[in-house]
Parts: sequence; structure tokens; C-alpha cells
Amino acid sequence: MKFYPPHYLLVLSLCMLVTWYFGESSPQTLPLIIIGLGLIGLGFLLAFNSIARFIRAKTGVVPFSESTILIKEGFYKYTRNPMYVGMNSFLLGLMLILNNPLNVIFLVIFFFIVRNMFVFKEEVQMEDTFGEDYLTYKEKVRRWL
Repeated sequence: MKFYPPHYLLVLSLCMLVTWYFGESSPQTLPLIIIGLGLIGLGFLLAFNSIARFIRAKTGVVPFSESTILIKEGFYKYTRNPMYVGMNSFLLGLMLILNNPLNVIFLVIFFFIVRNMFVFKEEVQMEDTFGEDYLTYKEKVRRWL
């Protein structure tokens, strides 16, 4: 079985929950819980809106699958990786809610896994597939935010 970003997201979310459950963390304040829930909501919005765009365009959603169209609308106007930004936003929100500083480790691990195992390779694939159109898009739109 291949591991994709949602699998890593699930595993690292569970690691955060285990660290919170067995660790030493104080109760979180209501404002930070609200911010955390907002970040989780933003994460879902970014990820699912982007997935819907891929499905409507009839292009591959799974990393390294065939891309038939370069999507530049919606959140893709602001970041080349809104799904991954959404997943990071989810983990950041969960980390705030759980209020355990050790959970920063899992957020950082997820970022580096996604960046090194997926984003860099996907960028090469997009450049090979879409050529100058992707290079122009890459110049205009940041990788993250």
C-alpha cells in the first residue's frame, strides 16, 4: 500500500491525540479553541474545494497520477498547493486545541514529508506535462502562501 498525504495526516493527527492523552497539557482557553476550530474548518475548505475542482476538471487528484489540465482558479490563484496548505492548517488547528507543545513536532514532520516526498516531485511532473504554462504560473503563484 502506498502512503499519500491524507494517510500521513491521519497518522500524525493520531500521534497528536496520543501525545495529548498521555502527555502533560493544560486546558486550552476558549479563544484558542475557536481559532483552532477555524483553522480546522479552513483546512477542510481548502482541501475539499481543491479536490472538487480536480474532479470537475476530470484530472487526477492522487499524487503523481496523470494531470490533464493545469488548474489556476479558486485557491490556486493564491497557492500552488491548497490541498497541502489545508492539511497543514488542519494540523495547526488540532495542535492549538490540544494545547500540547510537543505536537509542533508532528506538524513539522508532516510539512517536511509533504514538501520532500510530494511537492518537489509534483512540480517536476507539472513542468514536464505543462511546460511553459506551468513555469509562468509558478512565477506568479507562491508554493505555499
